[in-house]
Amino acid sequence: MRRREFITLLGGASAAWPIAARAQGPPRKIARIGILDDSPSWDPFRQQLHELQYVEGQNVAYVYLRTNGDPDQLDAAASALAHIPVDVIVAFGTPRAKAAQRATKTIPIVAISIGDPMGAGLVTSLARPGGNITGNTILGPDIVTKKLKILKDSTSPGCPRFART
Repeated sequence: MRRREFITLLGGASAAWPIAARAQGPPRKIARIGILDDSPSWDPFRQQLHELQYVEGQNVAYVYLRTNGDPDQLDAAASALAHIPVDVIVAFGTPRAKAAQRATKTIPIVAISIGDPMGAGLVTSLARPGGNITGNTILGPDIVTKKLKILKDSTSPGCPRFART
């Protein structure tokens, strides 16, 4: 290899090195998920996140705060999660979601299995929850009405899928 080719190769490599270093980027931030719940049965939740490439210790960490069934400790546990801080709070059920809502207005809250989020004052509407809370509902009035309509339609005489007996 001639000197000129060597210098060109070396110059190209040194120019590419900062690009390669930037491509690797800074170390990835580990997302902290705060779980406000007394139940140790979060394995399906963690498994689903793992399937979505969220690996505990690599890019996600779970912070559990349990209240041992004492509803009077919910506010203190939610406040502790907010002060750690975590990147998101996950709460199962209305009492835990309300405690998380009282603890923070800025950290996103995922409320799971809420009976009536509008009636509980967690969201302003199901279509546009507003604030920092999202999640799913199991018994909201809008959902019940829709389920009853589907049931009525599916049992009508013209519906071939479900025959009346």
